[in-house]
Amino acid sequence: MNYPGVLQQWSQARCALSASLAARTVGIGVGRHRSVSGFRWSTDLIVTVAEALDGNEEALVLNAAGEQSVAVIACDLATDVAVLRVDAPVAAKIKDHDIQAAGALHSGAAVAFAGYSRGGSLAGFGTVQLAGPAWSSRRGGAIDQRLEFAADLDARFEGALVADFAGNVQAMLVCGPRGSWLGIPAATIQRVVASVERHGYLPRPYLGVRLQLLWLDQATRVRWGRHSRAVVVLAGVEPGSPAETAELAPGDLLEAIDGIAVADIEEVASHLAQSSPGRILELGLRRRGLPETVKIEVSEWRPPER
Repeated sequence: MNYPGVLQQWSQARCALSASLAARTVGIGVGRHRSVSGFRWSTDLIVTVAEALDGNEEALVLNAAGEQSVAVIACDLATDVAVLRVDAPVAAKIKDHDIQAAGALHSGAAVAFAGYSRGGSLAGFGTVQLAGPAWSSRRGGAIDQRLEFAADLDARFEGALVADFAGNVQAMLVCGPRGSWLGIPAATIQRVVASVERHGYLPRPYLGVRLQLLWLDQATRVRWGRHSRAVVVLAGVEPGSPAETAELAPGDLLEAIDGIAVADIEEVASHLAQSSPGRILELGLRRRGLPETVKIEVSEWRPPER
């Protein structure tokens, strides 16, 4: 057997797979020197990781032709999917067949990662370490499959395209806890993008409050019967919002939603993410040290008109 020939064929096949995936990727500048990856999902839409773009209305797209500033039209922290709109093609479009032909990933499967940085295309390979059922993110996002990868990658790969060895698009790569790598499945991305294409933005539940954490001393926790050291406090109420209609006010302490205790802002965000516009929530508050219950109707967030 000609081992060098076999190894060369194996290497060439890896290179060919990486090249086909790289044609669909772009870099996303998120700082003077930092970039993450993204990929072209449809005719005029780029998908990347939301965490890196939170609060930004524009982002810098990088590819072999140079740089261009594009609009961020959706940034869903619940699923970690951000959607950018480009005026001109910056990469090859992912074909519907590449998504629809992909079966569910299984533990032990080999996968390829494709991204882009300021220095050029990025390629990596790894293994599906865990393939589990659907789950909810800490912010309440519905994720279609739990995917964890074993791979030696750096931060530039965040937002990279994840494909199986047949070239089928499987997921977007995101950073997990303690330096782990997770995947946001293609089905989850497709659901977010479809909503953006239908509405022109990403509808989401809205109350109109700004929240902060307040740390309580031991005596107060005992007096109020709280186990958690922290309590969520309303730092602000937006004019014309459901919160203003419900007469919520800065300084109100939020202790429970629909009878379920909340101890931090992420728990509040998770409850809200699982609500739909028109739903009535029952908030357990504490005002001037006394418990109180207030009902509030969830509205739909819309982007401000430009």
